[in-house]
Amino acid sequence: MGFDQAAKVGDMKSRPCVVVVLGAGRSGTSAITRGLQALGVELGDRLRGGGGKNPTGFFEDEDLLTLNKRLKRLLGIRGDSVALIEWQQWETPAVQTLKQETLDTIRRRFGRYALWGYKYGRTLRMLPFWEAVFQDLDLEVRYVVATRNPLSVARSRAKLDPRRGTQEKSDLEWLVNVVPYFRRVRERPFVVVDYDLIMTDPSGQLGRVATILNLPVTDETKGSVRAYAEEFLRPGMRHTSFTIEDLERDPHINALTRDAYRWLYLLATDKIAPNASELWQDWQRIEQAVSAMAPVLKHIDQAEADFRQAQWNPFSPVQAVLQLWRNVRST
Repeated sequence: MGFDQAAKVGDMKSRPCVVVVLGAGRSGTSAITRGLQALGVELGDRLRGGGGKNPTGFFEDEDLLTLNKRLKRLLGIRGDSVALIEWQQWETPAVQTLKQETLDTIRRRFGRYALWGYKYGRTLRMLPFWEAVFQDLDLEVRYVVATRNPLSVARSRAKLDPRRGTQEKSDLEWLVNVVPYFRRVRERPFVVVDYDLIMTDPSGQLGRVATILNLPVTDETKGSVRAYAEEFLRPGMRHTSFTIEDLERDPHINALTRDAYRWLYLLATDKIAPNASELWQDWQRIEQAVSAMAPVLKHIDQAEADFRQAQWNPFSPVQAVLQLWRNVRST
């Protein structure tokens, strides 16, 4: 579907609309969010600057980023955490207080916009919190789910952190960030965008986003999309590209990660309808399998925490490492 095939003017609802970018880290969420900006989605005037792992920009609102980091701490998860979030954690007084602050921040920062957007890499993992926020604000919500071949995700992670970049660890992070709440996404208009596809056909993919999410398209928007495709996206932004066949052949891939990504790729290529019963039946199987891993995932997080403590213990690092080794052997 080409960009010119998108509707000239989207039939926007009377309520303010927020377009939320979801997806695991290293899946192109930043580049895709910049594409939404080209489509006329307001991202605010306080964006986190580029640098480090994203030299071209993160396209995250600074205020909402701060709130998300606080939420992450309240939930007890780190960037590399794989523990599942338990239901009672969403109802703690501290989380509810943060929710009210988030409501006030959005009203102040984005209340005047009819169409605005928001991205944070772990929003899908923390979706129950954000769903409650959007409901209280009476917003029309539409989702863009960014996805990328897990082989590429792992290699991208490995450049930043070799330990997190092993296929086995990367796959676990991918699972806990994507699987648990993805079924909730189907309750709203949503579109899945694959990073490799937007790199090879940015105009076509943004046209697809505009059509599926019914976003307004004008001549000015088309010019912005051309600039995005010709000036922002560059070949050097993508260092690897793998196929579904590569995924099937790799012995290190987690089977649940492979199965879940396969469904997302079918959605991204429009080979399956978003309401396909076979998709959601199998996704329930994947979700239940991930849920059954909860004790192991929690143990992995604790082992990681013990390792960090031993690594940075200023008093007796050798003894701390020995104690960690004893703990590991006893499990």
